[in-house]
Amino acid sequence: MTIVVDVSRGSLAAVLLAATALTAVPALAQQTPVTPASDTAAAQDRGVEEAETQGEIVVTGFRQSYSDAIRSKRNEVAITDGISSDGLGRFPDLNVGEALQRVPGVQINREAEGRNATINLRGLPGEYARMTLNGVAFAEPILSEAAPLGAFNADIFSAIVIDKSPMANAQSGGLSGNVDLQIATALSRKEGGFIKASMEYNQLGETFAPGATIGYNHLFSDRFGVFGVLAYKHENFRRDSVQFNSYSNFSAAQAQANASVLGSYYANSAACPSCTGTTTTKGVLYESSMRQYSRLNEGDLYTGAAGAEWKPNDETRLSVTGFYTDRRLPKTNQYILIVGETDASGLTAKTNPVQLSDGRYVVTDIDFTNPDSRMSTRRLGIRQRSWGIDGKGEWSNDAWRITTMLTASKADNKSEETSIDFDRIQTATGNGATGTLRTGAGDISNFYYSLSPSPLVTSAVPTWYWGGVTDPTQYYNTPTSVGRTNRMQFTGTQSYATNELLAGQADVERTFEGSVLSGIQVGGRYEHNRFISRGYRTSAYGLQVQNITGGLVTTAPVVADFFGGKLGTYTTNWQATRFDDALAALTPVTMYPGGELSPSGYNIRYNDNNYALYNFTNQTDIASVYGQLKYEFHLGGVRVRGNGGLRYEYARNTIDALDRVKLTGTIGSPSDFKTNTYRQSYGKWLPSFILVADLTDKLLLRGAAYRTYVRPQPRQFTPATVVGNPDNGVYALTLGNPGLKPYDSTSFDVSVEWYNRANGIVSLAAFQKRITGLIAQITDPTKLCPADGSALGLGTLRINGDRCESSLIYTGGAVPTPYLVSASGFVNQTNPVTVRGLEFNLQQSLDFLPGILRHLGGGFNYAFTDISGKTSSGAAATLPGVSKHNANVIGYYETKDYGLRLVYNVRSKYDLASAGTFTGAARQVKARGQLDLSASYNVNEQFSLSFDAYNLTNAIRIEYENDPRLIRRADYDGRTFTLTARATF
Repeated sequence: MTIVVDVSRGSLAAVLLAATALTAVPALAQQTPVTPASDTAAAQDRGVEEAETQGEIVVTGFRQSYSDAIRSKRNEVAITDGISSDGLGRFPDLNVGEALQRVPGVQINREAEGRNATINLRGLPGEYARMTLNGVAFAEPILSEAAPLGAFNADIFSAIVIDKSPMANAQSGGLSGNVDLQIATALSRKEGGFIKASMEYNQLGETFAPGATIGYNHLFSDRFGVFGVLAYKHENFRRDSVQFNSYSNFSAAQAQANASVLGSYYANSAACPSCTGTTTTKGVLYESSMRQYSRLNEGDLYTGAAGAEWKPNDETRLSVTGFYTDRRLPKTNQYILIVGETDASGLTAKTNPVQLSDGRYVVTDIDFTNPDSRMSTRRLGIRQRSWGIDGKGEWSNDAWRITTMLTASKADNKSEETSIDFDRIQTATGNGATGTLRTGAGDISNFYYSLSPSPLVTSAVPTWYWGGVTDPTQYYNTPTSVGRTNRMQFTGTQSYATNELLAGQADVERTFEGSVLSGIQVGGRYEHNRFISRGYRTSAYGLQVQNITGGLVTTAPVVADFFGGKLGTYTTNWQATRFDDALAALTPVTMYPGGELSPSGYNIRYNDNNYALYNFTNQTDIASVYGQLKYEFHLGGVRVRGNGGLRYEYARNTIDALDRVKLTGTIGSPSDFKTNTYRQSYGKWLPSFILVADLTDKLLLRGAAYRTYVRPQPRQFTPATVVGNPDNGVYALTLGNPGLKPYDSTSFDVSVEWYNRANGIVSLAAFQKRITGLIAQITDPTKLCPADGSALGLGTLRINGDRCESSLIYTGGAVPTPYLVSASGFVNQTNPVTVRGLEFNLQQSLDFLPGILRHLGGGFNYAFTDISGKTSSGAAATLPGVSKHNANVIGYYETKDYGLRLVYNVRSKYDLASAGTFTGAARQVKARGQLDLSASYNVNEQFSLSFDAYNLTNAIRIEYENDPRLIRRADYDGRTFTLTARATF
C-alpha cells in the first residue's frame, strides 16, 4: 500500500516561505527521467516497492530527482552517476554546467565568459569527455575548446548520466567518461502537457530576462505517442572584472629614482649608483598593465525537442527523436580600460616591497605619469547552433535483441569581435596623464585606482591619418613627422566553425538463461565527422574616418555600479565608444587592392596567423566493431556479474589546410596561399572488463578496467608551418603538426556502494587513468630549432644558450644582431601523465524520522584528484582547470505541497594555462564556494510556483600568480534570481 502524508499549508509552510521571502514548488513531472538500464520499468517498480516498506513515499520534486539518480546508478553495470529533472520537469540550476557540478567527480569552470560553462570530469578538462545524446554522438557547437553548455536549454532534457567506465558498446572518445544528455521518448512520458513562464533577475546591472517553455505529450494508444517541447530564454547578464594583466620589474634607472625604497633590492651599477643589493639583486615587481573590464551579454536562446514512438507489436519498437538549439547573442558589448604604467621617468613606489611565497618581491602601491591609455570598446557577435535527429529501431524477444540507429547532426559556432579603441599614447615629451594604483595585495576591498585628467581620451580630433600597411589597424591624429598623441584603432577577430556528423550503427544481443555466459553482444558503427574552420583578423583600411566627431566617445555605461560595490575604489575616468554610431560613421569600407572582405565586411589581414592557421577542413571517418560477453554466476553465495569486451576502431583523417608560399606586400593577399592535403590513419584496440559483485542485498562492489582515447580538438591541428612578420628582431614561428595523434588512456576503477535504505546511498569510488600521448604546447628552443631554416626563409639556425638564432642579421637595433626565432607548436607529449582520484557520495532521504522531520533529505559528495608525471620540459605535470578538492553539500525539505533546497559547492584552487596577452601569464584560481537555493510551492495539482537563487554568498572568482598577493584577475557576476510559474494540462 502506498501512503502519502498530507501536511497542511499551515504554520510550518508560512515560516519556511516567510524566512526565504519565497513562494514556490513542484508539480507532477510531464516526462519520466530516463534510466539507462534496459530494465527501466522493473527498476522503477522495485524502487516503489522498497519505498513502500518505509511507510511513506513522496514522488515529486527534489526527492524524486535524487531517488531517480540513485535507482539509475544501482541498476547500471558500469560505474555511473547522474542527475534527473525535478518535479517541475527542470534542473533547478542556472544552466546545464551548473547542474552537472552536483555530480561527484564533476567540476565547473566559471572562467568561460558568457555563461559558456565548461566542466571537468574526473580531473580532466571538458574536451576529454564525449558528449552524447540518448547514448549516441552528435555534432557539438565547438570552436576552440569543449562544447559550451550554455548553448543548451536544460528544459528539453529528462536526465543527464555520466558513464565513468564506458564498456565496449559505448561511444568511444571519452577519455574521462561519457556525458549523456537524455531526452525521454514519447512512450516513456505521461499523457498531457505543461507550460512554464519565468523571469530572471540579475543583481549586477539590474537586468531582467524572461523565459518560457511549453511541452505536450500525446499517447494515441499504449503503442503510439508523440511529444514536443519548445523552450525560449532571453539572456541579459553581465560580468565585471579587474585584470592585473602584467607585472614588470622596476628598471635599474627606476630603482635609482626610488632608491630609498628599492635600493637594497638591486645591485650597484652605473644606472643605479645608490643601489646596494643588501636584500637581493633580483629586483622588485610592480603592476604594469591594469584593466577594468565589463562584458554585457544580451540575446536569445531557442531550444526544442520532438519525437514519435511506435510499437507495432510487443517485440518491435520504432522511435525518432530530434532536437534543435540556437543561441544568439549578436551584440555582446565589452568595455575595457587598459593602462600601461611603464614610463621610466614617472614611476614612484609608494610602499615597501612585499616578499611573496616564491621569493620574489612586489610593490603594491605606485604613482605613475604619462601612461599609454586605451579605451577599448568591443562588439562580440556570438551564435551557437546545433541540431540532430536519431532514428532507432529495436526488435526483441526473450532471447534476442536487435537494434539499429541512424544519426544526422550539424552544429556551428560563430564569434565575430570588432574593436574600436581610442588611445592616449606616449610621446617623447609625455602625454600629461597621471595616476595612482593600489592592488590591495589580493584583497580587492583595498583596491584603489585613479587617473587624470578627465576625460582621459577623446575622439574630438579634426583629422585622422591611416598608419599604413606596416601599421594596418590604426589611425593617428597627426602625421608621423609631427609626433602623435592620440590614436584610433579598428580591428577585429572572426572565428567560424561548422561541425557535421553522420552515423549508422547496429547491435545484436543474445541472452542465455541458467548459464554463466548470460549474453553475447556484437555491433558495428560507421561515423563521418567533418569540421570546417574559418578564421580572420581584419584591418582598418578603407574606413571613413573623416566622419569621426567628438561625440563618438562618452563615459562607459558601467561606471555607476561597476563590480557591484564589492571593489574598493575604482576609476570612473573610463570612456567608451558609442559603438553603433561609430560603425554607422566609419563604414562602408574600401577594399584593399588584391584583398578581400571578411564575412563581417572588413579588410582581411592575410599576414596575420589567424588566416593561415584557422582556414581548414578536418574530416575523420571512423569504422568500428565490438563484441562483449556478459556473465553471471554465484561464488560463495555472492552474485557476480559483468562483462568483458573488445572494440576496434579504424580512423582515416584528412585535412585540407592553407600553406603560405609568399607574402605580397605587408598585408598580403589570397594568392599568397595554396591548399595542401594531409592524410593519416590509425587503428585502436580498446579492451574493457567490468565486474559487479552483489555482496549483500544492499552492498555492491564494482570494478572496471578499460582503454579509451580522445582525438585532438580540431583547432589543435596547425597543419602548415607559419612564419610571422619579424618584430624587433624576432621571428614568431608556429610549427605545423598534421600528424598529431589521439592520446590514449588505460584506466582502472573500483567502487563500493551501500544502498542502506530506499532512496539512500553511501559510496566510495577510486580511479586511476594513465594517459600517454597527451597533447601539449612546447616552446623549448632545443627541440624547435632545426639547423636548416632556409625553406622557411630564416637562413641557417643554431642554438645559443636558450635562444634559437638565425644567420639573418637584424640591423634595427643599436648594433647588428642575429634574428631570434621564437618557435611554438602542439605535439604529442612522450611522458605519461597519471590522474588518480577518490569520490565519496552520501545521499539520504530521512523519511524514517518522526513527524515533520520525515520530509528532510540531502547529501554530501566529495572528490579528490591528484596529477603526477612530467611535461616534455621535465616540469611537474599539471592540467588546467583541475582542483584537488571539490565538494557539494545538499539539503532539502519537501512535502507534497512545498519544498526547499540549499546547495553549497566549494572547490580548492586550480591552475590555468597561459592564455595570451588578454589575461596574462600562467596563473591559479583561488578556492571558491557558492550557495544556491531552490524553493517551490504547489498552489494546486495543476499550478505551481518556484523560486531559485544563485550565488547567495555573492562569491567572487579570483586569479593569482603563485601567491594570492600577486593578484591577476577578479571576476564578479553577482546574484541571480529566477521566479517561475508552471501549469499542467
